[in-house]
Amino acid sequence: MKFHQLKKRFITLVEMMIVMFLIAMITGVIAYNYTGSLEEGKAFKTKAGIEKIHTVLDLYLATHPEDRDNIDTRWKDIVASSQLVKNPQELIKDGWGYEYQVSKDQQGDIEIKSAKYDSYQASKGKGSLFNSGKES
Repeated sequence: MKFHQLKKRFITLVEMMIVMFLIAMITGVIAYNYTGSLEEGKAFKTKAGIEKIHTVLDLYLATHPEDRDNIDTRWKDIVASSQLVKNPQELIKDGWGYEYQVSKDQQGDIEIKSAKYDSYQASKGKGSLFNSGKES
């Protein structure tokens, strides 16, 4: 009885290098795309936060119009005491982790800004599309 020897085929070094190169390329493309999505997510969170803070402050001023003059100094306390806000410490910060700047314009309207959001919008070539809950 004759035994047939099985041929063993090994992976060559060149084949392994090609596979590793392809994996590295795919990983690089995914990481690059993920970075853009991460920035878009931070911008979306910031825009939603500005809207929510603006709503909370507007509702507060509707019942306490005498506090309009010091809204820019008391806004964090107002947000923290609002029943509409689940996590006030999270809401007072934008998507990048910086606190919002709350002020009043010349007409007395509330302006809520985020420097990082404004620079993100400027880098996208759109300018600041969103300030104080209103589109410009």
